[in-house]
Amino acid sequence: MSSKVKILKHFYARRMLRIFPIYYLTILLAIILNQQFTLGVTKNEILSNLTYTTNFYIYFTQSWPSSSLHFWSLAVEEQFYLAWPLLMLFWPKKYLVPIFLVSIFTGLSSQLLLPNVEFGHLPTITCFDCFGAGGLLAFVTVHYYRFLQKAYRLLTLLSVFALTALALSWQSDFYFSCTRFFHTIISCWMISHVLIYKNKKSPLIWILNSRLLISIGKISYGVYLYHILFVYIASHLWYNYVFDYYEPFIDKLYEPWIFLAINFWVLCFVAWLSWKFIEKPILSFKRKFKYPVVRKEINMQLAEAS
Repeated sequence: MSSKVKILKHFYARRMLRIFPIYYLTILLAIILNQQFTLGVTKNEILSNLTYTTNFYIYFTQSWPSSSLHFWSLAVEEQFYLAWPLLMLFWPKKYLVPIFLVSIFTGLSSQLLLPNVEFGHLPTITCFDCFGAGGLLAFVTVHYYRFLQKAYRLLTLLSVFALTALALSWQSDFYFSCTRFFHTIISCWMISHVLIYKNKKSPLIWILNSRLLISIGKISYGVYLYHILFVYIASHLWYNYVFDYYEPFIDKLYEPWIFLAINFWVLCFVAWLSWKFIEKPILSFKRKFKYPVVRKEINMQLAEAS
């Protein structure tokens, strides 16, 4: 078996171990709880969830499902995994940069052609700009690390522009069709900052290395998957078994905030239980799918640039 084929197989195996188990568990719970909590789950919605096509289901129905509206982003991620690793491994290296640039252009152009504020960002093609930007940064890091410092300075300037544009849109309600790309630029700046300053001290490195953020990172996937379904369950329990007892003692203005403050931590606890007893044991199987050792020339580039 060639090393590239082995890398591809191990990549997909590791991704499936991370993503599939609690994702399909969440879908199963939605089916089981559908009637009791009036979730309105339909067969077509479930089919789109099972096949990671929720983004297209929402876009073509022009409506948001009750329990799986957030699955659109995970669907885009999985569709990305179908093609992108193949390109990175088997496409000639000299053609990769044009692919990244074409992806960025395609994503931004499609956002202009699909200006629907509510649903236009859902088709996978409108996310190509983010894929291209991330791929370009990864390419520079792996193959041309000596240029990462220049890329960081450019991303710093672009991030200032992106933050300014975002601030203007928040203050004036002006809609930018490429708002997500602004977020991508800022994210790429943060990643490049970490790559350059990982062995040095900086406020951002200190924050990212905090125990709190590391703990949040471990349970974040569970929080993402469970939070919509959790709201339905928590609301049912709250207003049927808890609310009546303390209603006379609080101002109704503060009631939603009390609900949020309490159930946020309950959700985090549920996600922690998921991590501890479901996700972490399953992820231990990743050791069976280790990647081959990084090529020597990449290590030499990193050493020369440090």
